[in-house]
Amino acid sequence: MGSVLGQAARTARQIDRSKISIPTAVRNTIGVAVTLFLGIVCGHPLLGVTASIGALNAGFASFNGTYRSRAEVVLAASVGLALSAFVGGTIGHLVGFDIVTTALWGFAAGLLVALGPAATVVGLQSVIGLVVFSQFTFTPAVAAQEAGLVLAGGLLQTVLIVVVWPLRRFPAERQALSAVYGQLAAAARMEATGSGGLLAPGAFDQLATVLSHPQPFGRVDRAPLDSLASEAERIRLELTALARARERLVDAAETEAARALDEIALASSGALTAISVSIKAGQVPLGWDDERDRIDTALEVISVKVDDGAASGWQRRAALEEAVRGCQALAGQLRAAIRVATVLAGGDPSALEQAALTGRPKRDVVGRWPVIDFGWASDRLATLRANLDLSSESCRHGMRLAATLAVAVGLSRALRLPHHYWLPLTVMIVLKPDFGATFTRGISRVIGTLVGAGLVTVALAELRPGRFELAVLVLVWCVGANLMLSANYAIYTVCISSLVVTLLAFVGEPELSIAAARSIYTVIGAALALIAYVVWPTWAATSMPERLADLVVAEGRYAKAVLTAWADPAGADRRSLQQARLNARLARANAEAVADRWLSEPSRPNACQQETVLGILAAVRTYLQGILTLHAQLPAKGPAFPQVTPFADEVAEAMFAVAQSVRSGAPHGRMPTLRSTQLALAERLSVPKRDEPSGRPLEDRALILVSETDLLTHSVDTLAHLVGSNRQGGRSH
Repeated sequence: MGSVLGQAARTARQIDRSKISIPTAVRNTIGVAVTLFLGIVCGHPLLGVTASIGALNAGFASFNGTYRSRAEVVLAASVGLALSAFVGGTIGHLVGFDIVTTALWGFAAGLLVALGPAATVVGLQSVIGLVVFSQFTFTPAVAAQEAGLVLAGGLLQTVLIVVVWPLRRFPAERQALSAVYGQLAAAARMEATGSGGLLAPGAFDQLATVLSHPQPFGRVDRAPLDSLASEAERIRLELTALARARERLVDAAETEAARALDEIALASSGALTAISVSIKAGQVPLGWDDERDRIDTALEVISVKVDDGAASGWQRRAALEEAVRGCQALAGQLRAAIRVATVLAGGDPSALEQAALTGRPKRDVVGRWPVIDFGWASDRLATLRANLDLSSESCRHGMRLAATLAVAVGLSRALRLPHHYWLPLTVMIVLKPDFGATFTRGISRVIGTLVGAGLVTVALAELRPGRFELAVLVLVWCVGANLMLSANYAIYTVCISSLVVTLLAFVGEPELSIAAARSIYTVIGAALALIAYVVWPTWAATSMPERLADLVVAEGRYAKAVLTAWADPAGADRRSLQQARLNARLARANAEAVADRWLSEPSRPNACQQETVLGILAAVRTYLQGILTLHAQLPAKGPAFPQVTPFADEVAEAMFAVAQSVRSGAPHGRMPTLRSTQLALAERLSVPKRDEPSGRPLEDRALILVSETDLLTHSVDTLAHLVGSNRQGGRSH
């Protein structure tokens, strides 16, 4: 529990500036301002308040998606909010119906978590609409009018989102691409110090999301953006391979070559930083000439070492050959990225044709409008049906949410305090699928309500400001809430609580008793959410074996795909290789996310289990370095190495056996003799077992293949040891 409290305290103190979007906050506040002031000017301030609720909640929903997908989320959330407002306004006075309906809404909202953040927001907004408007007793006609005003506010926010598309030249794509190249630059700098490693699996997620939902008014002009994204993926792959090459140079005592590789990494970092800055600013990259000269000079140092007769022994030669080939590939990728960034900044259009993006499928950028496809609906329904099972975290979260909301509604009616909706509203906002987020939000919600709602209520009760002054205060709190929504939840809660109090002041309710009631409801609601999680928890430990097993299987499939491609490079399906890599990356992101949750939970298992889980993740990272190196070094056409096929099959088999052990928690009885197969591969490729001259010329690609399969074998053996799997044929060498 101490670690959870510490995490909550750190979360409350930290402000993630990267998640602060001033343009989005201003746009969302404009929507609220228009509805609010329009109501005041027309002499119907309460109607303006109702419409501003729709604009406010739609604005919060707009933090999801990009371009068309953002507009879709806002529309869906607005419709859900309006329909729920109508239902709540018509049945709110019927306590029994209200309890049952709120429980059903809560279950649906919990189940929607399975579809991702956007669907989660739609579910949240729908429940909010139901519980807020259930405090009123409306006729169906009046309820329809209120729902229409809420929808009008949401539609206004949608219009504000869409109208800026033609006025701004790919802002979301530029920001995401700039961030990606900035991360690549940081990775290259770390590599130069010997502390380099794999980028976080989710490093490119935002870019992938942005590019999958392009700006509708600029599809023809986005070819440079797709090219830069493609080059970023290749550079990421090559940097991982170079980190592995540096390790091998150090192991082979090639100190001078390792220093030259560090110089190349530093120069590459400078070039990547220049690209990142140019993309964000829309300017031609500057300073590339100096970085290119540094790369060429350092590369010459390594090339000379390759030709040096003193560089004897296959391991040393393989390390040098790998470094030269990797540096040449990286230099070419940097040149291509520089040229495409120049095109993006309005430079020579012919440069785009020189980028030579080999091995990457080109996107279709001819059509201006996307093809309408309703297949997404059936896919999402299939996902929801699959999650209608108690083994699903989303289903358990929905059931937990439904039961807690039902209790909250019943309890709020029994207490007979004003604004009873605040209790189920607090439960809905606080209760999340994982314990860490629930606990952190519960604490932040209590503090935010006591500070925001309490102090602001007292201030308004004493000052009694007019309508225009209240409207200005609403906009101030609205800006703060939008800025802090993703950056700091505690400050966001202060702002949103203050905003709600200020809106209520339009109907003359800034009384001290209201502040007391709201504080009581907040404390009870947060307590209910935590109690519900303790009574029926969804600890990460229960899903962690499955996520780890999925990771191991995905990495096994990726390795088999890459190794099989080495058996026949000319016939390799490069697109399938890329997809296998992305699948493995997603599985690693899921596994590491579950592990992070598990380490922050009070029910964390003993140190031995913790060591095993962290050991598996570490072994997979080492394993992945070997596979990524082989992927980066895969020949374009040849030579072919059919001898690697048995090893590819056994790696996949071994990883599947490890996954079975992880799932079952018991040692798997059968493991391939992977080390023997790897030694046989080295022998068939005529690579000697020791670091000594072979007496005959060796294919440099064969040296790389043998070296990296040695790393794979060691990593798989480590995984087998961690899960206690038995090996046939005795111990590995």
